[in-house]
Amino acid sequence: MNFKLGKNSLIEMHELVVYKENEAEVVIGRTEIKTFIVLPAIGLETIELLRRGLSIGETEQSLYQKYAEPFDVSAFVEELIEDYKLVYRLDGHIVNDRVQVKEHFAWLHAKTGRIFFNPISYFMYFAIFLSAAGIVFFHPANIPSYQDFLLTPFTPLNIILSLAVTWFLLFLHEFAHLISARSLGVHCRIGLGHRLMFPVAETDMSGIVVVPRNQRYGAYIAGMCWDLVFLSAGIWLLRLHNLQMIVMNENVLYTIHLINCNITALILFQFLFFMKTDLYYVFTNYFRCPNLLENTFLYFKRCFISNTRLNEQWDEVPDREKKIIYGFAWFYMVGVLATAAVLFFVQLPNVFRFLSASMAQMTQMPLLSWNFAAGMLLLGFCLLPSAVLIWSWIKSLRSRFIKNGLKGGEQVENN
Repeated sequence: MNFKLGKNSLIEMHELVVYKENEAEVVIGRTEIKTFIVLPAIGLETIELLRRGLSIGETEQSLYQKYAEPFDVSAFVEELIEDYKLVYRLDGHIVNDRVQVKEHFAWLHAKTGRIFFNPISYFMYFAIFLSAAGIVFFHPANIPSYQDFLLTPFTPLNIILSLAVTWFLLFLHEFAHLISARSLGVHCRIGLGHRLMFPVAETDMSGIVVVPRNQRYGAYIAGMCWDLVFLSAGIWLLRLHNLQMIVMNENVLYTIHLINCNITALILFQFLFFMKTDLYYVFTNYFRCPNLLENTFLYFKRCFISNTRLNEQWDEVPDREKKIIYGFAWFYMVGVLATAAVLFFVQLPNVFRFLSASMAQMTQMPLLSWNFAAGMLLLGFCLLPSAVLIWSWIKSLRSRFIKNGLKGGEQVENN
Protein backbone atom coordinates (compact mmCIF):
# COMPACT_ATOMS: atom_id res chain seq x y z
CA MET A 1 0.00 0.00 0.00
CA ASN A 2 1.47 3.35 -1.03
CA PHE A 3 0.96 6.23 1.38
CA LYS A 4 3.11 8.94 2.89
CA LEU A 5 2.97 9.91 6.52
CA GLY A 6 4.15 13.29 7.70
CA LYS A 7 3.95 15.42 10.81
CA ASN A 8 1.08 17.38 9.25
CA SER A 9 -0.88 14.29 8.22
CA LEU A 10 -4.50 14.09 9.35
CA ILE A 11 -6.21 10.80 10.14
CA GLU A 12 -9.85 9.77 9.82
CA MET A 13 -10.66 6.52 11.60
CA HIS A 14 -13.31 3.95 10.77
CA GLU A 15 -16.18 3.53 13.21
CA LEU A 16 -14.54 1.82 16.17
CA VAL A 17 -15.83 -0.07 19.18
CA VAL A 18 -13.99 0.22 22.48
CA TYR A 19 -14.05 -1.87 25.63
CA LYS A 20 -12.01 -0.94 28.71
CA GLU A 21 -10.39 -4.21 29.79
CA ASN A 22 -8.84 -2.70 32.92
CA GLU A 23 -7.11 0.49 34.03
CA ALA A 24 -4.10 -0.22 31.84
CA GLU A 25 -5.59 -1.87 28.70
CA VAL A 26 -8.43 -1.36 26.26
CA VAL A 27 -9.82 -3.49 23.42
CA ILE A 28 -10.50 -1.57 20.24
CA GLY A 29 -11.50 -2.69 16.76
CA ARG A 30 -13.85 -2.84 13.80
CA THR A 31 -16.76 -5.24 14.03
CA GLU A 32 -17.39 -5.38 10.27
CA ILE A 33 -13.99 -6.96 9.58
CA LYS A 34 -13.72 -8.67 13.00
CA THR A 35 -10.40 -7.05 13.83
CA PHE A 36 -9.76 -6.29 17.49
CA ILE A 37 -6.56 -5.36 19.27
CA VAL A 38 -5.52 -4.79 22.86
CA LEU A 39 -3.84 -1.43 23.43
CA PRO A 40 -2.40 0.29 26.47
CA ALA A 41 -4.48 3.18 27.69
CA ILE A 42 -2.16 5.65 26.00
CA GLY A 43 -2.90 3.98 22.66
CA LEU A 44 -6.58 4.85 22.98
CA GLU A 45 -5.65 8.35 24.10
CA THR A 46 -3.54 8.74 20.96
CA ILE A 47 -6.40 7.58 18.75
CA GLU A 48 -8.80 9.99 20.45
CA LEU A 49 -6.45 12.90 19.81
CA LEU A 50 -6.20 11.94 16.13
CA ARG A 51 -9.98 11.57 15.88
CA ARG A 52 -10.39 15.08 17.27
CA GLY A 53 -8.56 16.41 14.20
CA LEU A 54 -5.03 16.84 15.53
CA SER A 55 -2.23 16.11 13.11
CA ILE A 56 0.41 13.48 13.85
CA GLY A 57 2.87 16.16 14.92
CA GLU A 58 0.32 17.92 17.14
CA THR A 59 -0.58 14.58 18.74
CA GLU A 60 3.08 13.82 19.51
CA GLN A 61 3.47 17.29 21.03
CA SER A 62 0.34 16.91 23.15
CA LEU A 63 1.48 13.54 24.50
CA TYR A 64 4.98 14.86 25.21
CA GLN A 65 3.59 17.79 27.17
CA LYS A 66 1.50 15.41 29.28
CA TYR A 67 3.97 12.56 29.86
CA ALA A 68 7.33 14.28 29.23
CA GLU A 69 8.30 11.37 26.98
CA PRO A 70 8.54 11.23 23.17
CA PHE A 71 6.07 8.99 21.32
CA ASP A 72 6.43 7.81 17.72
CA VAL A 73 2.86 8.42 16.59
CA SER A 74 3.82 7.95 12.94
CA ALA A 75 4.88 4.33 13.51
CA PHE A 76 1.72 3.73 15.54
CA VAL A 77 -0.50 5.14 12.78
CA GLU A 78 1.33 3.05 10.20
CA GLU A 79 0.41 -0.10 12.16
CA LEU A 80 -3.21 1.06 12.42
CA ILE A 81 -3.30 1.50 8.64
CA GLU A 82 -1.45 -1.58 7.41
CA ASP A 83 -1.81 -4.23 10.09
CA TYR A 84 -5.22 -3.52 11.63
CA LYS A 85 -7.08 -1.54 8.91
CA LEU A 86 -8.55 0.86 11.47
CA VAL A 87 -7.79 4.04 9.49
CA TYR A 88 -10.27 5.12 6.81
CA ARG A 89 -8.62 8.20 5.33
CA LEU A 90 -5.13 9.63 5.43
CA ASP A 91 -4.96 13.29 4.37
CA GLY A 92 -8.30 12.90 2.63
CA HIS A 93 -7.29 9.77 0.67
CA ILE A 94 -8.97 6.45 1.39
CA VAL A 95 -6.43 3.88 2.60
CA ASN A 96 -8.85 1.19 3.84
CA ASP A 97 -12.28 0.92 2.26
CA ARG A 98 -15.42 0.60 4.31
CA VAL A 99 -16.87 -2.90 4.46
CA GLN A 100 -20.54 -3.74 4.68
CA VAL A 101 -21.36 -5.81 7.74
CA LYS A 102 -22.22 -9.37 6.71
CA GLU A 103 -24.15 -11.38 9.24
CA HIS A 104 -26.71 -14.15 9.19
CA PHE A 105 -30.31 -13.59 10.29
CA ALA A 106 -29.75 -9.84 10.48
CA TRP A 107 -33.53 -9.38 10.77
CA LEU A 108 -33.49 -10.87 14.27
CA HIS A 109 -33.54 -8.13 16.89
CA ALA A 110 -31.57 -8.12 20.12
CA LYS A 111 -34.79 -8.52 22.11
CA THR A 112 -35.34 -11.93 20.47
CA GLY A 113 -32.19 -13.22 22.10
CA ARG A 114 -33.23 -11.76 25.43
CA ILE A 115 -36.50 -13.72 25.26
CA PHE A 116 -34.67 -17.05 25.07
CA PHE A 117 -31.69 -16.15 27.23
CA ASN A 118 -32.50 -14.34 30.44
CA PRO A 119 -32.51 -15.37 34.12
CA ILE A 120 -36.04 -16.81 33.88
CA SER A 121 -35.26 -18.85 30.74
CA TYR A 122 -32.07 -20.19 32.31
CA PHE A 123 -34.06 -21.27 35.36
CA MET A 124 -36.54 -23.07 33.08
CA TYR A 125 -33.73 -24.79 31.15
CA PHE A 126 -32.19 -25.96 34.41
CA ALA A 127 -35.55 -27.22 35.71
CA ILE A 128 -36.17 -29.22 32.50
CA PHE A 129 -32.70 -30.73 32.65
CA LEU A 130 -33.05 -31.52 36.35
CA SER A 131 -36.31 -33.37 35.73
CA ALA A 132 -34.69 -35.47 32.97
CA ALA A 133 -31.69 -36.13 35.22
CA GLY A 134 -34.12 -37.46 37.81
CA ILE A 135 -35.59 -39.85 35.24
CA VAL A 136 -32.21 -41.32 34.25
CA PHE A 137 -31.19 -41.56 37.92
CA PHE A 138 -34.16 -43.75 38.80
CA HIS A 139 -34.41 -45.40 35.37
CA PRO A 140 -30.85 -45.79 33.98
CA ALA A 141 -32.16 -47.57 30.87
CA ASN A 142 -32.98 -44.11 29.49
CA ILE A 143 -29.32 -43.06 29.52
CA PRO A 144 -28.06 -42.70 25.92
CA SER A 145 -25.55 -45.40 25.02
CA TYR A 146 -22.96 -45.86 22.30
CA GLN A 147 -24.98 -48.93 21.23
CA ASP A 148 -27.57 -46.52 19.84
CA PHE A 149 -25.03 -45.74 17.08
CA LEU A 150 -24.98 -49.36 15.95
CA LEU A 151 -26.89 -50.58 12.95
CA THR A 152 -30.60 -50.87 13.70
CA PRO A 153 -33.53 -52.28 11.72
CA PHE A 154 -34.10 -48.83 10.22
CA THR A 155 -34.96 -48.51 6.58
CA PRO A 156 -32.52 -46.24 4.71
CA LEU A 157 -35.16 -43.52 4.72
CA ASN A 158 -35.40 -43.62 8.51
CA ILE A 159 -31.61 -43.39 8.88
CA ILE A 160 -31.49 -40.43 6.50
CA LEU A 161 -34.28 -38.75 8.47
CA SER A 162 -32.38 -39.30 11.73
CA LEU A 163 -29.18 -37.84 10.30
CA ALA A 164 -31.08 -34.87 8.91
CA VAL A 165 -32.63 -34.21 12.33
CA THR A 166 -29.19 -34.46 13.95
CA TRP A 167 -27.78 -31.87 11.53
CA PHE A 168 -30.78 -29.69 12.23
CA LEU A 169 -30.12 -29.93 15.98
CA LEU A 170 -26.50 -28.96 15.30
CA PHE A 171 -27.78 -25.89 13.48
CA LEU A 172 -30.02 -25.05 16.44
CA HIS A 173 -26.96 -25.30 18.70
CA GLU A 174 -25.20 -22.64 16.64
CA PHE A 175 -28.39 -20.62 16.25
CA ALA A 176 -28.61 -20.43 20.05
CA HIS A 177 -25.12 -18.91 20.10
CA LEU A 178 -26.14 -16.44 17.41
CA ILE A 179 -29.30 -15.08 19.02
CA SER A 180 -27.68 -14.96 22.46
CA ALA A 181 -24.74 -12.97 21.10
CA ARG A 182 -27.13 -10.82 19.05
CA SER A 183 -28.86 -9.81 22.29
CA LEU A 184 -25.50 -8.31 23.32
CA GLY A 185 -25.22 -6.34 20.07
CA VAL A 186 -22.63 -8.66 18.50
CA HIS A 187 -22.64 -9.35 14.75
CA CYS A 188 -22.58 -13.10 14.03
CA ARG A 189 -22.26 -15.57 11.19
CA ILE A 190 -22.77 -19.34 11.19
CA GLY A 191 -20.29 -21.37 9.18
CA LEU A 192 -18.41 -24.64 8.90
CA GLY A 193 -14.93 -25.41 10.13
CA HIS A 194 -12.89 -28.07 11.89
CA ARG A 195 -11.32 -28.88 15.24
CA LEU A 196 -8.29 -31.10 14.65
CA MET A 197 -9.81 -33.99 12.66
CA PHE A 198 -13.46 -33.22 13.38
CA PRO A 199 -15.74 -31.20 11.10
CA VAL A 200 -17.81 -28.71 13.07
CA ALA A 201 -20.37 -25.98 12.68
CA GLU A 202 -19.26 -22.75 14.30
CA THR A 203 -20.62 -19.30 15.05
CA ASP A 204 -18.30 -16.37 14.47
CA MET A 205 -19.02 -13.95 17.30
CA SER A 206 -15.55 -12.47 17.60
CA GLY A 207 -17.06 -9.06 18.34
CA ILE A 208 -17.96 -10.30 21.80
CA VAL A 209 -14.50 -9.18 22.98
CA VAL A 210 -15.93 -5.66 23.40
CA VAL A 211 -18.69 -6.94 25.69
CA PRO A 212 -17.99 -6.92 29.47
CA ARG A 213 -16.55 -10.28 30.52
CA ASN A 214 -19.31 -11.22 32.95
CA GLN A 215 -21.89 -10.82 30.18
CA ARG A 216 -20.17 -13.18 27.70
CA TYR A 217 -20.90 -16.47 29.44
CA GLY A 218 -24.51 -16.63 28.25
CA ALA A 219 -23.43 -16.52 24.60
CA TYR A 220 -20.74 -19.14 25.22
CA ILE A 221 -23.05 -21.71 26.85
CA ALA A 222 -26.22 -20.94 24.85
CA GLY A 223 -25.70 -23.91 22.51
CA MET A 224 -25.19 -26.36 25.37
CA CYS A 225 -28.32 -25.04 27.09
CA TRP A 226 -30.45 -25.90 24.09
CA ASP A 227 -28.68 -29.24 23.67
CA LEU A 228 -29.60 -30.18 27.23
CA VAL A 229 -33.20 -29.09 26.68
CA PHE A 230 -33.56 -31.21 23.51
CA LEU A 231 -31.88 -34.17 25.20
CA SER A 232 -34.20 -33.80 28.18
CA ALA A 233 -37.19 -33.71 25.83
CA GLY A 234 -36.03 -36.98 24.22
CA ILE A 235 -35.62 -38.65 27.61
CA TRP A 236 -39.10 -37.51 28.64
CA LEU A 237 -40.60 -38.93 25.43
CA LEU A 238 -39.01 -42.31 26.07
CA ARG A 239 -40.21 -42.30 29.66
CA LEU A 240 -43.76 -41.37 28.67
CA HIS A 241 -43.70 -44.20 26.15
CA ASN A 242 -42.59 -46.65 28.83
CA LEU A 243 -45.48 -45.46 30.99
CA GLN A 244 -47.76 -46.01 27.95
CA MET A 245 -48.88 -42.40 28.12
CA ILE A 246 -47.56 -41.93 24.57
CA VAL A 247 -47.45 -44.81 22.10
CA MET A 248 -44.67 -44.75 19.48
CA ASN A 249 -43.71 -47.38 16.95
CA GLU A 250 -40.31 -49.05 16.84
CA ASN A 251 -38.84 -46.81 14.16
CA VAL A 252 -39.75 -43.64 16.06
CA LEU A 253 -38.17 -45.07 19.22
CA TYR A 254 -34.96 -45.93 17.35
CA THR A 255 -34.89 -42.40 15.96
CA ILE A 256 -35.26 -40.82 19.40
CA HIS A 257 -32.53 -43.07 20.80
CA LEU A 258 -30.20 -42.13 17.95
CA ILE A 259 -30.91 -38.40 18.33
CA ASN A 260 -30.38 -38.56 22.10
CA CYS A 261 -27.08 -40.33 21.53
CA ASN A 262 -25.94 -37.72 19.02
CA ILE A 263 -26.87 -34.85 21.33
CA THR A 264 -25.02 -36.53 24.20
CA ALA A 265 -21.94 -36.85 21.99
CA LEU A 266 -22.25 -33.18 21.06
CA ILE A 267 -22.44 -32.16 24.74
CA LEU A 268 -19.48 -34.35 25.71
CA PHE A 269 -17.51 -32.93 22.79
CA GLN A 270 -17.69 -29.49 24.42
CA PHE A 271 -15.60 -30.81 27.33
CA LEU A 272 -12.70 -31.46 24.96
CA PHE A 273 -11.87 -27.79 25.27
CA PHE A 274 -8.31 -28.26 24.06
CA MET A 275 -10.01 -27.96 20.64
CA LYS A 276 -11.58 -24.52 21.22
CA THR A 277 -15.03 -25.81 22.05
CA ASP A 278 -17.66 -23.76 23.88
CA LEU A 279 -16.16 -24.56 27.28
CA TYR A 280 -12.73 -23.42 26.04
CA TYR A 281 -14.09 -19.89 25.72
CA VAL A 282 -15.75 -20.13 29.13
CA PHE A 283 -12.41 -21.25 30.59
CA THR A 284 -10.30 -18.59 28.87
CA ASN A 285 -12.80 -15.86 29.67
CA TYR A 286 -12.81 -16.78 33.36
CA PHE A 287 -9.01 -16.96 33.63
CA ARG A 288 -8.47 -13.96 31.33
CA CYS A 289 -6.24 -15.73 28.84
CA PRO A 290 -7.94 -15.26 25.42
CA ASN A 291 -4.92 -16.53 23.46
CA LEU A 292 -4.39 -19.64 25.57
CA LEU A 293 -4.16 -22.14 22.70
CA GLU A 294 -1.96 -19.90 20.57
CA ASN A 295 0.41 -19.26 23.48
CA THR A 296 0.43 -22.99 24.25
CA PHE A 297 1.63 -23.63 20.70
CA LEU A 298 4.28 -20.97 21.32
CA TYR A 299 5.34 -22.88 24.45
CA PHE A 300 5.65 -26.11 22.42
CA LYS A 301 7.72 -24.37 19.75
CA ARG A 302 10.15 -23.06 22.37
CA CYS A 303 10.58 -26.60 23.69
CA PHE A 304 11.86 -27.82 20.32
CA ILE A 305 13.17 -24.70 18.57
CA SER A 306 15.77 -22.28 19.89
CA ASN A 307 14.78 -18.94 18.45
CA THR A 308 15.29 -15.41 19.76
CA ARG A 309 12.01 -14.18 18.31
CA LEU A 310 10.08 -17.01 20.00
CA ASN A 311 11.75 -16.17 23.31
CA GLU A 312 10.77 -12.52 22.94
CA GLN A 313 7.16 -13.47 22.21
CA TRP A 314 7.14 -15.81 25.21
CA ASP A 315 8.46 -13.04 27.47
CA GLU A 316 5.41 -10.96 26.54
CA VAL A 317 3.03 -13.63 27.92
CA PRO A 318 1.91 -12.68 31.47
CA ASP A 319 3.36 -14.85 34.25
CA ARG A 320 -0.16 -15.69 35.44
CA GLU A 321 -1.03 -17.11 32.01
CA LYS A 322 2.25 -19.05 31.83
CA LYS A 323 1.25 -21.00 34.94
CA ILE A 324 -2.04 -21.95 33.25
CA ILE A 325 -0.22 -22.91 30.05
CA TYR A 326 2.07 -25.36 31.87
CA GLY A 327 -0.99 -27.36 32.99
CA PHE A 328 -3.01 -26.84 29.81
CA ALA A 329 -0.11 -28.12 27.67
CA TRP A 330 -0.35 -31.57 29.33
CA PHE A 331 -4.13 -31.56 28.95
CA TYR A 332 -3.72 -30.68 25.28
CA MET A 333 -1.17 -33.42 24.56
CA VAL A 334 -3.14 -36.15 26.36
CA GLY A 335 -6.37 -34.97 24.75
CA VAL A 336 -4.96 -34.95 21.22
CA LEU A 337 -3.40 -38.42 21.62
CA ALA A 338 -6.59 -39.89 23.12
CA THR A 339 -8.78 -38.28 20.45
CA ALA A 340 -6.53 -39.58 17.67
CA ALA A 341 -6.61 -43.08 19.20
CA VAL A 342 -10.41 -43.11 19.37
CA LEU A 343 -10.65 -41.79 15.82
CA PHE A 344 -8.26 -44.29 14.22
CA PHE A 345 -9.05 -47.37 16.29
CA VAL A 346 -12.79 -46.97 16.96
CA GLN A 347 -14.61 -44.45 14.77
CA LEU A 348 -12.92 -45.04 11.43
CA PRO A 349 -13.17 -48.88 11.64
CA ASN A 350 -16.88 -48.58 12.53
CA VAL A 351 -17.49 -46.19 9.65
CA PHE A 352 -15.61 -48.51 7.29
CA ARG A 353 -17.68 -51.52 8.40
CA PHE A 354 -20.90 -49.56 8.04
CA LEU A 355 -20.03 -48.33 4.56
CA SER A 356 -18.87 -51.80 3.48
CA ALA A 357 -22.11 -53.39 4.71
CA SER A 358 -24.17 -50.68 3.01
CA MET A 359 -22.33 -51.09 -0.30
CA ALA A 360 -22.73 -54.87 -0.11
CA GLN A 361 -26.48 -54.49 0.38
CA MET A 362 -26.77 -51.96 -2.44
CA THR A 363 -25.08 -54.30 -4.93
CA GLN A 364 -28.05 -56.64 -4.47
CA MET A 365 -30.61 -53.93 -5.22
CA PRO A 366 -31.93 -52.99 -8.67
CA LEU A 367 -30.13 -49.92 -9.97
CA LEU A 368 -33.38 -48.03 -10.63
CA SER A 369 -35.11 -48.96 -7.39
CA TRP A 370 -36.16 -46.65 -4.56
CA ASN A 371 -34.00 -48.60 -2.07
CA PHE A 372 -30.89 -48.05 -4.18
CA ALA A 373 -31.59 -44.31 -4.46
CA ALA A 374 -32.21 -44.10 -0.71
CA GLY A 375 -28.97 -46.00 -0.09
CA MET A 376 -27.00 -43.56 -2.25
CA LEU A 377 -28.56 -40.65 -0.37
CA LEU A 378 -27.62 -42.32 2.91
CA LEU A 379 -24.00 -42.72 1.81
CA GLY A 380 -23.95 -39.07 0.77
CA PHE A 381 -25.13 -38.03 4.22
CA CYS A 382 -22.50 -40.24 5.87
CA LEU A 383 -19.69 -38.85 3.70
CA LEU A 384 -20.80 -35.22 4.08
CA PRO A 385 -18.83 -34.64 7.34
CA SER A 386 -15.66 -35.90 5.63
CA ALA A 387 -16.25 -33.52 2.75
CA VAL A 388 -16.72 -30.62 5.19
CA LEU A 389 -13.50 -31.58 6.97
CA ILE A 390 -11.45 -31.70 3.75
CA TRP A 391 -12.95 -28.40 2.57
CA SER A 392 -12.16 -26.72 5.91
CA TRP A 393 -8.58 -28.03 5.88
CA ILE A 394 -8.00 -26.72 2.36
CA LYS A 395 -9.53 -23.35 3.26
CA SER A 396 -7.39 -23.07 6.39
CA LEU A 397 -4.18 -24.00 4.55
CA ARG A 398 -4.95 -21.58 1.74
CA SER A 399 -5.61 -18.75 4.21
CA ARG A 400 -2.38 -19.51 6.05
CA PHE A 401 -0.43 -19.66 2.79
CA ILE A 402 -1.80 -16.30 1.64
CA LYS A 403 -1.06 -14.74 5.04
CA ASN A 404 2.50 -16.06 5.07
CA GLY A 405 2.96 -14.97 1.48
CA LEU A 406 1.88 -11.43 2.30
CA LYS A 407 4.23 -11.34 5.27
CA GLY A 408 7.07 -12.57 3.10
CA GLY A 409 6.28 -9.92 0.48
CA GLU A 410 6.30 -7.20 3.11
CA GLN A 411 9.66 -8.39 4.40
CA VAL A 412 11.22 -8.28 0.93
CA GLU A 413 9.77 -4.84 0.33
CA ASN A 414 11.06 -3.53 3.65
CA ASN A 415 14.53 -4.87 2.92
